[in-house]
Amino acid sequence: MTTSAADLKQLILNGTVKSANLSSAVLQSIVASEDKSLDFTSSTIEMSEDVCSEKVMVLDRAAGMTITLPASSGKGAKYIFVVKTTVTSNNIIIKVANTSDSFLGRAIASSDNATTTNNIWNVSSGDDTLTLNGSTKGGYAGDHIEVIDLGGNLFSIQAHLKQTATEATPFSATV
Repeated sequence: MTTSAADLKQLILNGTVKSANLSSAVLQSIVASEDKSLDFTSSTIEMSEDVCSEKVMVLDRAAGMTITLPASSGKGAKYIFVVKTTVTSNNIIIKVANTSDSFLGRAIASSDNATTTNNIWNVSSGDDTLTLNGSTKGGYAGDHIEVIDLGGNLFSIQAHLKQTATEATPFSATV
């Protein structure tokens, strides 16, 4: 098999960027044979649609992490995130790749306050970042986030979170 510079692909495996000199066909067979979940333990992660779509990203870092989604392509890629380790310092941040992309959707969050019902936080126009702080904005073990690339610079985001203290929206426009 002959490969060229165009065949050089970056892989993210277990949160680590790997380079491999593989043809697209070989890369696809490797991705297809990999586990259906990826452990994210690094502080900064740049996601790849080819490697991460249709996989469960297990967020396992108490010190938080910043995850950048691939740019919206409209291919319907689905990214599922599950918090394995509660955030105890910093934040888990999931954000879009550029100023053109944004979110639509909502977060449903259970409250620890007996007088407060569950919270529903809707994305505001232009929001492009989800921040989980291990308290008021979620970030607890078991929190679940699903992001779908709708195209047209738009991602659908749905989150099921646990919040404590004075709960606040996890959505903002920061990119």
